[in-house]
Amino acid sequence: MFYWKSAIVLVGIVVLLYPVAMAMARSNWERMQTQKLMLAAAAISCLTVSAVPILVTPILFAIMLLLCIDHRAPASAPFLMFIVWTPMASGLLELVGLYLMPLTPPLVFGATMVVAFALNPRVKLRPGVHRTDVYLAMFLTAFWICVSLRDGITIAMRNAFIYAVPYGLAYWGVSRTRIERPELALRWLVIGAAMAGVVCLFETIRSWPLYSGLYAIKRANNLVQYNDMMLLRAGVLRSSGPFVHPLVGSVVFGMAGVAAAGLAALRGLRWPIVLLGAAIVIGMLVTVSRSGLVALVVGLIALLALRGRPLTALGFLGLGLAGFFLLQFISGSDGSSTAAYRFTMLSGIPATLGSRLILGYREAIGLGLLDAFMQGQGLVDLVNVYLAIAVVGGLVSLLPYVVFLFSSFGQYRALRRAKPTHEQLVVGQTCVAMQIGYMVAAAFLGAWSTPMLLSMLCAALLVALRTEAEQAPKRAAAAARQATRQQDPFLLPALQ
Repeated sequence: MFYWKSAIVLVGIVVLLYPVAMAMARSNWERMQTQKLMLAAAAISCLTVSAVPILVTPILFAIMLLLCIDHRAPASAPFLMFIVWTPMASGLLELVGLYLMPLTPPLVFGATMVVAFALNPRVKLRPGVHRTDVYLAMFLTAFWICVSLRDGITIAMRNAFIYAVPYGLAYWGVSRTRIERPELALRWLVIGAAMAGVVCLFETIRSWPLYSGLYAIKRANNLVQYNDMMLLRAGVLRSSGPFVHPLVGSVVFGMAGVAAAGLAALRGLRWPIVLLGAAIVIGMLVTVSRSGLVALVVGLIALLALRGRPLTALGFLGLGLAGFFLLQFISGSDGSSTAAYRFTMLSGIPATLGSRLILGYREAIGLGLLDAFMQGQGLVDLVNVYLAIAVVGGLVSLLPYVVFLFSSFGQYRALRRAKPTHEQLVVGQTCVAMQIGYMVAAAFLGAWSTPMLLSMLCAALLVALRTEAEQAPKRAAAAARQATRQQDPFLLPALQ
């Protein structure tokens, strides 16, 4: 079975944005790479809505990523694009019977980076161990242990491949990748998010979730976890696009919008960047969620402040506050009840769980311990990433996670001390701004898989940029010695 109508629309969206992506290229090699990446994006969308077996689909995704990796560009560029564009609906796959290893896109693409390093060592950095690496390892380990405390060894191993290994592999792959041309990483993240934004717009206008047939396609021999519930707000379909939930897409679009602003700071406000940014913002709006707007506005304010434009940042802050109060006014009683619900949870859930909050108690919702905090839809929605981590993984997981987020600022300071190029500095500022936008939006977020991963990749990019800037003088000296050796190979080593 092949959902050819969905495939036609998805490939049409790729073709629609192909001229815009080509207009961003600055050399023949970049044009060829653009063609390769767009062909891979079209093939990924066709694989998603085809009857290709679940175990084969991720392998083909990995092969496409390998084919798009070139030593002339950072390997993190196609990685970032595919993480945003590859539908999470097709990524939430499990081996039937074993029920052990969910083959999510972060796990597949992270493992692919390990293979890429082995096949092409020139793309790999050797930065050593940084504090950010240690803090992330502490968080992932603590979270995995706390989630698995009352489970057997089989479920514990499965939890490792759900909660620890994918995030760790993705972070390690991006932070250990050479990033000589950091603008390409921002560019391909923005292009992938723009394509996802057009998908969301189409789904909302047509009321046609393009990935709703996945379960029907692949259910014969395999299990697909996919939320096919159509969410509505004010009579409008809340599109999820390639993401599992509209909230996830909203915050990803907000962070990608900040990346588009950073790309504009590097390349100027050209028409391709304007079109890509418009597609991202429209995709964020059709998710009908305020979390992405928070991530976008806060991230833009942070980026302007980092770039030394405080007055413009204050103007954006005023617009953001005005927009927030306007939304609250439009929402009326619904907005007031939502705010009251969030404040009630912040104070009530820690008091209800008590000492169980130290190591977490993920069974609390299932056992009905938090039924007093049900919302109008009849479910307990922990619409706060920090609160959700505390409930599921305990305070011992939340503390290293918060420290990890703040360690991004330390990486940025180290990047500044390393005397980076203008391109490295602007991309570093953009990553910090995206991280700040996520940190604020996380306090209002109930679905957080991909936004959390994207924030980890922002920290990974900062580590890679810092390492690249620190190692640049050594590489320049080595290149000068090599040039001297080629000019007069009979010079003594001491004179060289």
